[in-house]
Amino acid sequence: MKILYLLFALLFLAFLSEPGNAQRICLGGRGFCHSTPCPRSTIDYGKKDCWGSLRCCEPKRPGK
Repeated sequence: MKILYLLFALLFLAFLSEPGNAQRICLGGRGFCHSTPCPRSTIDYGKKDCWGSLRCCEPKRPGK
């Protein structure tokens, strides 16, 4: 019975830590989709929810 509880806990943790679920979506945050490389004053987050070959750029926060 203890093994069953352990397996259930591991299975739960495996699905809980699925990659990408904790990431903000570009357009839902402060980001914008850009066709060329992101300007120096922004951070490049890759594709996210941008279409085609566009990349998600988000303005850098002060102090970072």
